[in-house]
This record gives sequence, C-alpha cells and structure tokens, in this order.
Amino acid sequence: MSITENAGSMNSELFTDLKQSTPAYPLSPKTILFVDDDEDIRALTKTFLEHEGYSVFCCGDAERAGHVFRSASRIDLLITDFYMPKTSGMDLALELRQQNPRLPILLISGGFVWGDNLKRLLGEGWRFLGKPFALPELLATVHAILGGGAMQAIA
Repeated sequence: MSITENAGSMNSELFTDLKQSTPAYPLSPKTILFVDDDEDIRALTKTFLEHEGYSVFCCGDAERAGHVFRSASRIDLLITDFYMPKTSGMDLALELRQQNPRLPILLISGGFVWGDNLKRLLGEGWRFLGKPFALPELLATVHAILGGGAMQAIA
C-alpha cells in the first residue's frame, strides 16, 4: 500500500472514530484571560493557546483586564504576570477572585516571587509558572488546571 493510500485509509478510520465519539452537547472553547505587560509575550502566548483550541483575551495591564473580565460572558482561567506596572498580577487575581471565588489562577513571573501571601495562595490551589517557560510546559499546566482539553460541553 502506498503512503497516499495508507493516509486515505487512516483518514477514513479517523473520521469514523470522530463520528462515533461526537458529544451529546455542542462544544465551546474554554476562555483564558492572559495578562502581561510584555506585548511580545502576549502575542506569542495568544497565538499558541488559540492554536490549541482555547479562546484567549489578552490585556497589557490589570485595569484593562478587570474591564474584560466584567464584560466577558465567561472566563475559565486567569493567567497573569506577577510584576506589572501600577497593579500587580496578584492584586488583580485577588480582585477577580472576589467576583468569582472559583476562578482558577496561574501566576507567571520572570522575577523572584515568594512571600507569605503567595505561599498561602499556592496552598489554596493557585498555580505558579516561572519565566521563561516552554510553551508545551504552559499548555500542560493549563490542561492540568482546566481538566484536559480546550473544549467544554454547553448544556
């Protein structure tokens, strides 16, 4: 069997498998709010996460992120840089947690971050990822927080 014939056969099998595993509810991408004051990091991360199937809102500061959070129909995860001008990522996360106590939080930082507040928050289920990180490492962390893939059923 040639490579093209084999590929056609595999595509047919894959399509059959997909048809058989179609969920009972329509799927919607999980939504991530990504906040970082570095424009290049925002652009790269947004492109990567969207390629993986997530819906991503990006903001360069906490004030804008607060507006997006309040106006979005749903945010499934906040990923925020710890050190940002004006308002820190931890302060932003605490503010948004007051509005949604179950909001998962992933803090990222290239600087040294530690202290009693952060230690307590990590004990409450917050996550931390140091920069620089590999994009697959970010994806694995996001999957661990959100429970797997980028899609969720809409009931």
